[in-house]
Amino acid sequence: MRYVQFDDYTPPVRPNFKADLDVILDAIVRRTKESPQHEPGGRAVRSAHAKTYGLVRASVTVLPGIPAEYAQGIYATPATYEAVVRYSNGLGHIRPDAYLGPACGMGIKLFGVPGASLLDDEPDATTFDYNLINNPTFFCNTVHDYTFIEPLFSALPEVLATRDSRRTWMHDFLTNAGELPPEKWLWDELLSILSFTSIPPKNLLSYSYWSMGALRHGDHIAKVRTTPLTEGSHDDVDVRAEPEAHRAKLIAEAGERDHRFALQIQLSTDLATMPVENTSVEWPEQASPFVTVAHVDIPQQDISSDDNLAIADGTSITPWRARAGHEPLGEIMEVRREVDRQSSIIRHEVNGQVHREPTSLADLFGDA
Repeated sequence: MRYVQFDDYTPPVRPNFKADLDVILDAIVRRTKESPQHEPGGRAVRSAHAKTYGLVRASVTVLPGIPAEYAQGIYATPATYEAVVRYSNGLGHIRPDAYLGPACGMGIKLFGVPGASLLDDEPDATTFDYNLINNPTFFCNTVHDYTFIEPLFSALPEVLATRDSRRTWMHDFLTNAGELPPEKWLWDELLSILSFTSIPPKNLLSYSYWSMGALRHGDHIAKVRTTPLTEGSHDDVDVRAEPEAHRAKLIAEAGERDHRFALQIQLSTDLATMPVENTSVEWPEQASPFVTVAHVDIPQQDISSDDNLAIADGTSITPWRARAGHEPLGEIMEVRREVDRQSSIIRHEVNGQVHREPTSLADLFGDA
């Protein structure tokens, strides 16, 4: 099997990138500053993944004997890293689970990873992050599309309350409120965001989670997935029965047993069918299967305290907190570099939180 070489990928010309990015940043900074007026608890929240379900201690073990194409970057040498995993809902609001929908995230932070961070303002950070979602596709691909998709996203879930508002929302998403000609309508993106509605609500520890876009994987181009290996987990979650059903199930599952995930890499074999710039297209596994390169182990633990949520709320996770050879690829991932950074800084400032990257699990949790 021939895998796409990283050097074969040439980013497209991105006209007006800076101007469109400034529009997005202005909107997100404003919305973050105003969010304490509209969200329960009176605190600033993330523009996405606002509701935290819990933060669990973990470890990530890079496995021996990985095939050479996959044993790239931090996966070239067997090692075990301390880690933490944050589970969250994908929307930018805090509501009862039944109103938020099934889009959820698994954010992984590794500690003690050698090498310089890709983030300019924290080059000496020893952490390495993955931001994953429980769907294999994403619904936005360019900085310009994000200028009108972001406010539509922020209107969820309330905008779906009536038939007329749902129809208007989907029309505006597909056509940029009638501004796009039919040949540029966002069909891939609309089908992607609608695919989230088919995700069943279940135990957060029983989902698979995918990277939102492509990442460099040493000499190649890849997507990342985690998939559960633990047998016997109770998958059922009734979000209509209690407003905090996901957190209650996560507390129960984490307190009952250890859990293990396979951390897997899928290498691109063809940029036409496994594209970088279109995150709304699922990469076919028959063309290139996922290969396990590490295990994510979550030991049995008690995460029921309010302190757990407070620490999770202050934890920043971005795919740009990585190493050379693992940088995010594609226009929408480039947008996230500055969006994630600015959003985190402003949110911490409004909430009176210290904006500082932890050096270890003990540092993050304040262990003596």
